[in-house]
Parts: sequence; structure tokens; C-alpha cells
Amino acid sequence: MKEITKDLYQFSVYIPPMDFTIHQYLLNCDPAILFAAGTVQQAQAILPDLKKILKEKPLKYVFVSHMESDEAGGLNVLQKEWPDLKVICGQLCARELPGFGYKGEILAEKAGQEVNDGDLSLQFFDYPSEVHLQNGLLAYEKNTGIFYSADLFLRYGNDVGRTIQADWKTEVDAISEERVPNADERRKLQETLKTIKPSFAAVGHGYCVDCQ
Repeated sequence: MKEITKDLYQFSVYIPPMDFTIHQYLLNCDPAILFAAGTVQQAQAILPDLKKILKEKPLKYVFVSHMESDEAGGLNVLQKEWPDLKVICGQLCARELPGFGYKGEILAEKAGQEVNDGDLSLQFFDYPSEVHLQNGLLAYEKNTGIFYSADLFLRYGNDVGRTIQADWKTEVDAISEERVPNADERRKLQETLKTIKPSFAAVGHGYCVDCQ
């Protein structure tokens, strides 16, 4: 666990056979939000640190970008600890989660919509997820300038706690066919992402980006 930028804590697992790192992030604002629930095992592993950081404050939200085990697998573990937990996700994911046994509150959002609650101001973007070519969501927290990119800027390697400095526009232009295979959807996404100016990109896999 590392505070990788102000009030943003990174929890990571490195998988040597794949040379691959999986990250989750707690934004310790009021209310608090976790970006990616992780797998069951990951959620269980980070639970003590989450409680230590939050102290008496509850974890109110978990953002799930798309339906994969590292994004949504640990939801029931977290809800057991915080029964009033709310999941923020796209509409497809909202339909799928009950089929995996999640019984908590779900906020099904669309691109262009926002969630504003206390210090939290989330703006959402369509994410043509490369896994099943189905739409997920990406999230931009406007008050802190933190953009959660899920698998969009995926890179291999042991990137636990690593941050690089890079130009936001350059990173967006580098989104490849491998990440978003549909050329029209990729172009739309790139054009939309260039309308914002994050200060920090919290990636699902790889090193984080201190945006310039």
C-alpha cells in the first residue's frame, strides 16, 4: 500500500509469470471511494489497510469500470464490512452484478452523467472495453484531477508504486487498437478525453501518470 499522490492510496499485486501488476485505489476524501474492488483475495488482503486509513469513516462507494474479476470480484467482501456500500458502474455491469451474487445498492451511470457527493465530483466516460467489446465506464474526479483509466493505459511489468511524468494528450493519442479495437469508438473516446485535463492518471495495470 502506498499513498501515490495526495489522499490516493494504491494497493498492488504483481504476478511474475505474467509480468503483470494489478492496482486498486482508495481516494480518502469525504465520502471515500475505492476504484476497483479487486478479486476476492485482493479485497480480503487490503481490508485491514482500508480500515486503518479510513479510521471511523465508512467506505461509501466502489467504482467498477467493467465486468472482470479484478474490478468486481471482491464486492461482497467489502459489503460485508460496509453494508451501506454503493457500487458505481455502467448499465451493462449493473445488470450483471446481481447474477454474481451482489445484493447491495448499484448506481448505474452513463457517459456524461456525474455523481456529486460532498468532496466527491465524478464525471463519467464511455469505455469500449477491450475484453468483450462492451461498454464500461471511465471516471474523472474533478476536485482532485484524478482520472481512473482501468485497462485503457495498460502496460506490463512490475509497476508497484511507480509513476512517470507524461503529457496527457500524448497518452490519449497512444491509445491503441489493442485497447479499443473499434476505430470509430477509439477516435470518439480520444476526442472526448482531450476535453479534460487530469493532473494524475491512476491506471489499473502499469505505472501511474503524473500528467503535464
